[in-house]
Amino acid sequence: MLGRGSRSVHSRRAAISVLGTASLLAALSGCGLLGGSSDDGGSGGGSNGQLERTQITVGAMPIIDSAPIHIAAQKGFFKEQGLDVKLETVTGAATAIPKLINGELQFTYGAYVPVFQAQAKGTGDFKFVADSYQTAENIFVIMVGRDSTIKTPKDLEGKKIATNTKNSITDLLAKSAMETAGVNHSTVTWVEFPFPDMQARLDDKQIDAAVILEPYVTQAARAIGAVPILDTSQGPTSNFPISGYTGMSKFVAENPKTTEAFRRALVKASEVARDRTVVEEAVVQYARLEKQVAQLVRIGTFPTSVDRTRLQRTVDLMKQYNMLPANANINIDSMIFTPPAS
Repeated sequence: MLGRGSRSVHSRRAAISVLGTASLLAALSGCGLLGGSSDDGGSGGGSNGQLERTQITVGAMPIIDSAPIHIAAQKGFFKEQGLDVKLETVTGAATAIPKLINGELQFTYGAYVPVFQAQAKGTGDFKFVADSYQTAENIFVIMVGRDSTIKTPKDLEGKKIATNTKNSITDLLAKSAMETAGVNHSTVTWVEFPFPDMQARLDDKQIDAAVILEPYVTQAARAIGAVPILDTSQGPTSNFPISGYTGMSKFVAENPKTTEAFRRALVKASEVARDRTVVEEAVVQYARLEKQVAQLVRIGTFPTSVDRTRLQRTVDLMKQYNMLPANANINIDSMIFTPPAS
């Protein structure tokens, strides 16, 4: 595991110097191109004479979770596969899905939860091409302010708690962890704030607690003395699949070699990402994360293959917490891309 789970947020807080949070927050909440090709994109026979399409646009986010796609771009792994990839900033799968459907994006990084919701609603027919990120200890944490009266998970009952988006992976992890800890989450008032805003909302006491992910866990501990109350990656959500790379079934069927080239580059990047120093170097570049923070944040793991059993855990938990209808017909096998025969 890449994270430094053995260190508490409290003990690391004192070790982190003042690091210029503004540049990080601007990077994580901004829009525009993240990198990649300056070409306009397109299709047709590439220079290798094999791929159906060599120029593709892919949705990505400037966060730790999507490190493999940025590593692949930085280290030339896409070019090795004959691909010219342009990375376009998205705020998540929910906002990227319309762009996938209308062809603005060929693939996108994003959480699995909104993709399953869109599939169940018949919004589109999607394919998971590669896995991206799974939880580790203390990377998704419910935190409170320094002087909060909340001292145990049970104290969260009846409180106002921030999540980035309702009915999201953040919500799912938090509710499951609270139930595991014996907390009645139905008594909670859930409010929505973007991750970069949660620290300030805790500090000015607009909320009682917040479900925060790294690197904001480290930032909040350093800046306002925020305290972790409950790790959301435990029990049913331990090593839980967070996100992956998704395309439309139609595009994948028409461009299997291009899709496989894209997948191979991401697999290579995920393998390289087992070296924590590679991830640290990458996020400093694409997320403008201060080097000292990159060295201290906890990091989850980057799987190298899409596993149906792991994805079934997501569907089952979504149904349990009414994020999918109980009778939702989700055929996970049909949603996983199968590489073409050599």
